[in-house]
Amino acid sequence: MFSTTKATAGPGTAVDEPVVRVPDETSDLAPGIGAGRGVLTAVRESHRLPGVLASASSARRLVEHFLRRLDRTDLADTATLIVSELVTNAVEHGHPPVHLDLTWAQGGADPALRLDVHDHGRIAPRSADGRVDDEAESGRGLLIVDHLAARWGLAPHPVHGTHAWVEIATVAP
Repeated sequence: MFSTTKATAGPGTAVDEPVVRVPDETSDLAPGIGAGRGVLTAVRESHRLPGVLASASSARRLVEHFLRRLDRTDLADTATLIVSELVTNAVEHGHPPVHLDLTWAQGGADPALRLDVHDHGRIAPRSADGRVDDEAESGRGLLIVDHLAARWGLAPHPVHGTHAWVEIATVAP
């Protein structure tokens, strides 16, 4: 579906440069995203990141550039925090590479940004249950995602292992 060419996202961090599919009519975009009335149009990018912690920084830059091209920088703070948490989880708990798909959909009830992160790990994802040891240095990432996202989920991915997805709902600017 997407082809990519090699590019760099930062010092020493190789990523795939996206091939962007600009607005087209689609009905099978993603479960729930932009659901509603009207013709659904989408802009999508797909990236492959190495399994290193610096990939979280690369993912934040990719999301910022994606939103800038869409003139939706109002979503950058929320989206970059969420993608950083998801990519860090994929790097720390999964197996490389990490796949990042960015989708902007409009034409439904409300425009929405969807972030999909999958890795090749075979661990059972754990959801945010609200219980974190007060002394723990980690373990709060999915609680943050749960608070900021309109909808999100974790599931096994049929090809890539673990799949985390997030939708950030918006209103038209």
